[in-house]
Amino acid sequence: MRSTVARGVLEAFTLTDADTKVLDAGVIDDAYFDVLDRVDRTRRECQRLNIEQTAVSDLLAQLAQHEESAYAALLRWVLAEIRVLSRDAPEFSTRLKQALARLESHPVLFATATAEIASARCDALHRAFLAALVRGGPNGTPRPIEAHAGDPQRFVGDMLAWVHQACASERELLDTMFSRSAMQSAHVPHMLAAALAGVARPLEIRMQQTVAELAAPAAVYRIDSLLGFYKTLFARVCSADSSFVQTVDALAAQARDKLAASLDALADAVISDLDVQSGVVSPALDVPASLHALLAAVADILRLHEDSVQSHEASSVAALVTSVIGRVQSQVHELVQQIGHLRPYEQSMLELNIWSSIHDTLSAFVSMQDTTSADALIDTLQEQLLGVLKQKSHLPFDSDTKVSEESIELFNHTLKAAMDLDVSRLTSRLNNHAVARQVSEHVIQRFVQDYARVYQQYIDSGSDASTLLSPDSVSTLL
Repeated sequence: MRSTVARGVLEAFTLTDADTKVLDAGVIDDAYFDVLDRVDRTRRECQRLNIEQTAVSDLLAQLAQHEESAYAALLRWVLAEIRVLSRDAPEFSTRLKQALARLESHPVLFATATAEIASARCDALHRAFLAALVRGGPNGTPRPIEAHAGDPQRFVGDMLAWVHQACASERELLDTMFSRSAMQSAHVPHMLAAALAGVARPLEIRMQQTVAELAAPAAVYRIDSLLGFYKTLFARVCSADSSFVQTVDALAAQARDKLAASLDALADAVISDLDVQSGVVSPALDVPASLHALLAAVADILRLHEDSVQSHEASSVAALVTSVIGRVQSQVHELVQQIGHLRPYEQSMLELNIWSSIHDTLSAFVSMQDTTSADALIDTLQEQLLGVLKQKSHLPFDSDTKVSEESIELFNHTLKAAMDLDVSRLTSRLNNHAVARQVSEHVIQRFVQDYARVYQQYIDSGSDASTLLSPDSVSTLL
């Protein structure tokens, strides 16, 4: 009875001669896969047997020997088949797909196969990218990407678009090869990243050279924007720690650094032009041409940013502009105060002109919140101009000195000449006409109010009122 059971177990849990011949032949076909499945199934059933442990161990050892030999042969066949994947447009057999599915149960063998696939696709993409750069498509259509190297935005855009298209095609290839969802989620992103590593270095070299040759901040921003957009796309399909994604990240950071450096250089030029030794400031109190250049660059960048369909890193663009403009604004007051050939009120007007130029530029963009205010500066200018008018009036506004006939005569002459007391002439060098009108009206109002007190004191002293103009008359003349 026991011998009968033993023979039954052996027949059930050992390979037949036909199965052994299939494995020994090493021909990868449906019969080979059927035997592999049978070996796997038999091994699992054998492990569940409740018989003598020694017998089970012997059976498992035999099955393991067959399985190891069969999977080693399967791996060799897979590695040979993978060579076709080094072509630009590879086609793989259903057998290869089935073989990879079988290898997944053996992690070491499967890792060897996937590493070889990634290496083959890496080489293929590397060659294809260089061909697209130098030779273009079949019969020269499309043209080589490097034919547009003179147009940095198109050159960079074409390179990144090619890589993005290659990434999509590569993903489709791998998804088809590893159609089981578990395998896709576990392996495809890493294999895709490894394949794209082939284009990382040639892309990096050309990108760095292109960015280094750019001078205009707006041109640098166009490249920065392209890199930021594609960086987001690549990060969605590749693992974040892949060399390709890290390369794109580094290129985006380099472009942003170049953008910051180019804006800083323009800001340095503004600060240099306002230096007391430069002598750039004109008698008309026009803002330096370097400030116009900085603001034009900033406006171009903000216009491109707000016109773009996507808005990646919006806060960083605003922060960069705010930082550069803020550095200029923080030094303007100190630098202007050191320009000795300007009167104090002229220094304030120059500072107001600079503020107006900056404010007018930034306020046109919704992404910029210009929180600076010129109220304090306007107040200072008004006090300074009021002091100028009082000084030129020859009247004792700030003392208890009695108004003399001589001072009245000088005041009347000055007022009727309408030159020294013409506030609008003094404020005509303000670029913001609304501010100029506001300052003029306020200064005249304050002057007339203070003059009314002087006039009243003069009348109260019993002097002849006919020799001194009334406050209403002064207001009308001013």
